[in-house]
Amino acid sequence: MKKIVSTFLLLFAACGASAQLHVDLRVGASASMLSEQHLKLGLRGGVNIGYLFDEHFGLRTGLCYVMKGATTSSDVFDYASDRATRLSYIDLPVEATVGFRLSPTSRFDLHAGPYLSRLLRAKVPRTAPYTIRNWDTGICIGFDFIVGHFVIGPEVQYGLLRVTSSGNEHNIGYSFTVGYRF
Repeated sequence: MKKIVSTFLLLFAACGASAQLHVDLRVGASASMLSEQHLKLGLRGGVNIGYLFDEHFGLRTGLCYVMKGATTSSDVFDYASDRATRLSYIDLPVEATVGFRLSPTSRFDLHAGPYLSRLLRAKVPRTAPYTIRNWDTGICIGFDFIVGHFVIGPEVQYGLLRVTSSGNEHNIGYSFTVGYRF
């Protein structure tokens, strides 16, 4: 445990020493669906690490817990077990960033790139004619608005792999997060 705490303290100290490296802690909401089904609401949270090569270009990655899934009901708040598919993933995005300063304390960044997701938990209706695959990969795009140490930003993900064992279902997700940048 001491090693983990020490590692995080060194990482945060490095972020303070270099404006090129930054760490974001984020939490927010997600809305997702499986191709033809209706949106299901969920949570999203995690940590992002970014590196700016210069004032405008950089790379970022991170680990995010994301609740995805869908419902066959047209009511996005209807999560009855016979209608809702509930999926929990850990996402690992690798994205290029392009941005610019709006003022000395604010910045706008556009980010896009591939992601890889590992299924942690799946709850599928008993009558569903499919099972969920353990891995998903796709493309994500979004933007961040940074003011001081605070970050807000929407993101869209489109899964490129079929996530169901039968059919042609893809994960499609929308999220909005707020966070703190170290």
